[in-house]
Amino acid sequence: MTMQPPAIIPHSRPFLGAEEAHAVTEVITTGGLAEGPVTAAYERELGERMGCAHAVAVSSGTAALHLALAALGIGAGDEVIIPSFVCTALFHAVAAVGATPVPADIDPATLNLDPGDVERRITARTRALILAHMFGRMADPGPFTRFGLALIEDCAHALGATCADRQAGSFGHAAVVSSYATKMIATGEGGAVATSSAPLASAVRDLKQYDHRPLDRVRCNCKFTELQAAMGCVQLRRLDEFIRRRREIAARFRSSLGPPAGDTDREGEHVYFRYVIDAGSNADDFIRAARLNGIACERPVHEPLHRLLNRTGFPATEEMWRRCVSIPIYPALTAAEVEHIVSVAASLR
Repeated sequence: MTMQPPAIIPHSRPFLGAEEAHAVTEVITTGGLAEGPVTAAYERELGERMGCAHAVAVSSGTAALHLALAALGIGAGDEVIIPSFVCTALFHAVAAVGATPVPADIDPATLNLDPGDVERRITARTRALILAHMFGRMADPGPFTRFGLALIEDCAHALGATCADRQAGSFGHAAVVSSYATKMIATGEGGAVATSSAPLASAVRDLKQYDHRPLDRVRCNCKFTELQAAMGCVQLRRLDEFIRRRREIAARFRSSLGPPAGDTDREGEHVYFRYVIDAGSNADDFIRAARLNGIACERPVHEPLHRLLNRTGFPATEEMWRRCVSIPIYPALTAAEVEHIVSVAASLR
């Protein structure tokens, strides 16, 4: 085993440079920090990249989910199906509009939602489905569109991923992205709703700010800033570079550690937001040992929703949560860090 490096290799780290610094400095010199022309440019570029006619920048990915649901008219008395193997943002967004979140199990072959389990959980009250594309690999939207539900694609892990030569986010009624510091592109905090529906985009814009609006509905303060947009424009233009580097690192991992969990033969579509490996009987043991060797690894999902809700009946999610570990994979990794990760991970499996 290689010697421990002087510092822990973090699980995630943004890849920022002189271009981002220059773009932010330019905004600062103008004095215009609130939403304006830079935000509008970012929205245009993001929509084009996702294959959607419209994109609306908002304060976070969670806010994007909340506003997309609200704009679709989802509310009290409605049910929204979401994965159990996902972060709690989806639960909070559904609850925020007064609807009931309904967790569903995953397909262990893909780590994305299992269409069969989704179908079993549909009731007369089910209005929407949030299809999260987990860890950088798109779920095939086809099986989910036949349910006749409002479909929101959660692309927080999958900006730039494709399925059947179409971009993640271009299949559903709406799509959401996150530009949090650890995501595919980073603006510190931030998110967006993308859609090809002009009325839906207009509704999101109306809901995201309350000032100078009538009091006919509850609105939010979920605006973006010019500083975030300046960073976002640069990061978005670098997205293909980021994806190439992620795929290079993934190829190195694959050659020594084997394919990631949820791997398929759809080559060239995965953007490897996470490289998830099967660590065996107990992921915690692997995570502890990796940290002792200078690498911060994590469970790909902190704790599944069904566990937080004290529910049973999610066998695939339970098994994958118990076995899976996410090892560091991001463009800012150095060649030496990549080799250290390979060496340690191989020795622990």
